[in-house]
Amino acid sequence: MTFIFAAAFLVIWTRDKGKHENLALSLGWLLLTSGFSISLMSPDHWGRAIPAVTHVPYTLAAAAMSWGVLTRVGVKPPLVPHLWMAFTGFATMMVVQNFGNSIVADVMITNVTCGAMMVMTAQLFTQATGRDLVERFLLVMLILTAAQFFIRPVLSLMFDGPIAAEAYRQSAYYFALNWVFAFGSVLFGLAQIAGSVKDQVSALYHKTSRDALSGLLVRGEFEAQVETLLNRANAEGVETALVIGDIDHFKQVNDIWGHQAGDGAIAAFGAMTETMIRPSDIAGRVGGEEFCILVWNANEAIAAGLAERLRVRTNALEIGERAFDVRLTASFGVAQQVNGEGYRALFARADGALYASKEPGRNRVSRASVISPTGSTTDGGSQAFKAQEISLSDRMAHHTKRYAG
Repeated sequence: MTFIFAAAFLVIWTRDKGKHENLALSLGWLLLTSGFSISLMSPDHWGRAIPAVTHVPYTLAAAAMSWGVLTRVGVKPPLVPHLWMAFTGFATMMVVQNFGNSIVADVMITNVTCGAMMVMTAQLFTQATGRDLVERFLLVMLILTAAQFFIRPVLSLMFDGPIAAEAYRQSAYYFALNWVFAFGSVLFGLAQIAGSVKDQVSALYHKTSRDALSGLLVRGEFEAQVETLLNRANAEGVETALVIGDIDHFKQVNDIWGHQAGDGAIAAFGAMTETMIRPSDIAGRVGGEEFCILVWNANEAIAAGLAERLRVRTNALEIGERAFDVRLTASFGVAQQVNGEGYRALFARADGALYASKEPGRNRVSRASVISPTGSTTDGGSQAFKAQEISLSDRMAHHTKRYAG
């Protein structure tokens, strides 16, 4: 069973060799396999050498699995302390083997060492973000695995008393070791595989739901999430606003500096947006050079403040090689959800504000409630548009024209 898990994680690793934690888990299960094999197939006359030899693969397996489990959830694994614990346990075992004929001290050293390593792993695992069913299952298995290293030997040795080396395989301890590890390995292994499968599903979802160039949500996924959040905002009475941003003169960027510079502009703008929004906000690329942000729990003024920060940061973006000196500007439109309106109506009003930002010279932020551009680098934002001057049909016609082709 342990060898099957070792092979399974090796196969998972070959599908994504960047996930080194799966290779570590494969190594851990392979070391556990070697420890079991030595324990089961070594000759009886080896006596106390059996726990001494198996101590090495068992403790190294614990260190490798700990590294894999913690690295997977983004927690730094204590590899050096674990290796020191494994070495200290082995050195202690070499000393106690010179005294008496009982094997109790030997098996307790290995169990305490592995148990301490698993306790440390479980404690660090609790620092990881995310507490879905898979992660809770894995945490429970880490705790149970750590606990059995202390409980199992104590209970079984209460029945056995001192165990002579030659009677090791006939002891209650050895019986408990085989059965506890048989069932425990299956559950622990399944928990680890569930975590790896969840990671692969999440990676696939991220790949299909995210725009490859900007890193933001693709239009369909973004709009679906926005619809859900707007319905929730209506039900809970939460203020919500929509920001639409458009890179100015993007066609000229492609024509003058080439499509590579254009792609760099999209990627840089998307990365900048991702770093400036909150976890509760969502951002998507809804057109060629057009981006949209749903700002949760924020009114129009707060959302306009975010748009202004994005506008200023866009001016400072460095695209491509410094020799080209490609400088970008962007225009923004902002609208707050009112009267329980849906996505299309909210988008149309934010799009109208964006249109107002572009007409007088671009590089501005305009609000739908008071369409007055601000933040101009051309004419100081002296020109203003009133909301009623831009009809819904005009805005939608303009929006359709921008996406034509």
